[in-house]
Amino acid sequence: MQDLRTTTLPLVAALVLTAPLSYADTDKLTVMSRNVYLGADIFKVVQAAMTDPATVPLAVTAAFQEVQQTDFTQRAEALADEIRRYRPDAIGLQEVSTFYTQTPSDFGYASQGYPEQAADTLYLDYLTVLQAALEARGLHYTVAASVTNADIEVPMVTGMSESGPELSDLRMVDHDVILVSRKTMASNPLTGNYTHNAAVDVAGTSLEFTRGYTAVDITVKGDTFRFVNTHLETGGSEPFKSLQAVQMTELLGIMEMTNTNGVPTILVGDFNSAPGEAPFISASGIPGLDGLDLVPPYLQATGSGYADTWLKQRRPGAGLTCCFSSTVNDPDSELSERIDHIFLSTPARTRVKVRATVVGDEVFDMTPGGLWPSDHAGVVARIMLKTRGR
Repeated sequence: MQDLRTTTLPLVAALVLTAPLSYADTDKLTVMSRNVYLGADIFKVVQAAMTDPATVPLAVTAAFQEVQQTDFTQRAEALADEIRRYRPDAIGLQEVSTFYTQTPSDFGYASQGYPEQAADTLYLDYLTVLQAALEARGLHYTVAASVTNADIEVPMVTGMSESGPELSDLRMVDHDVILVSRKTMASNPLTGNYTHNAAVDVAGTSLEFTRGYTAVDITVKGDTFRFVNTHLETGGSEPFKSLQAVQMTELLGIMEMTNTNGVPTILVGDFNSAPGEAPFISASGIPGLDGLDLVPPYLQATGSGYADTWLKQRRPGAGLTCCFSSTVNDPDSELSERIDHIFLSTPARTRVKVRATVVGDEVFDMTPGGLWPSDHAGVVARIMLKTRGR
């Protein structure tokens, strides 16, 4: 892990939510947050790298087989059906993956002083597949902002010969993407990667699991909003939950500095952070971070003036979004956490009314081939705003 130098931003008092009074009959805008799932549990590869690096090619082989079995071409049809049902003005997508292969493997050549070529034989581009599924339904969504996050290439076993295993390389490139509908105007895109990310060493090669964010101004029915999308580091254990916390601090700081017009901000994504998590002292073991008082992302958002739109409803329900099994083929698999959120920050004297729903969490949402659309459920929110005195 790299040395980190960071301080948490001060958090302001919790936002006092005002009950809605009267609103128009039509929604002002509809937004969606959707983790589309890269298709495999890559943390099994990370675990192999940390415990027994010699087994990494086998772990990568298993992960690639799982990517094939969880078949994004099939799942994209179900995701497109969700979008057709709710027709969001803007969508924040996470884990929008592109996979490449290369034979034979040249993994580790660079650490030995030899040139190393990035795998460039395209296996599957999730964004292209999803957009094609949308177009087939007569839905026209364009990319308003996209950021490249982790770009990781690792060896996998593709055969055996008399001299031993035959290796190829598998390269996964992760993206966060904002899509907007044809009727939505988008401007002022902003993208970036977080300063502090998880990393693991494999045979002398450091693999960094870079995370990032996208932001864009969207204009819907004459009103402008700042729409922000992110996917934070996973939580739960150290050092990941500490990295997650400082990523959120960085994001909130950037959003505060760049929203110079003071328009309402809609912050969506897979935050890997649930209500009820408590502040903690970092035990990450990372110099410069270890021992700091940190605040989980959900608490940072709600403590910095962002309302959790799910809780703005009269009867919100559990709203669980995570997670189905990594194979996404078990109809009995159950969600147990609410970690995908749509947050909203508005100017003073603004009344808010929200109708939100979880999507992709019912058995009838599964594909004809028996796959959930993702290992996460998505969240859709219809948001109405009214300024006091109008």
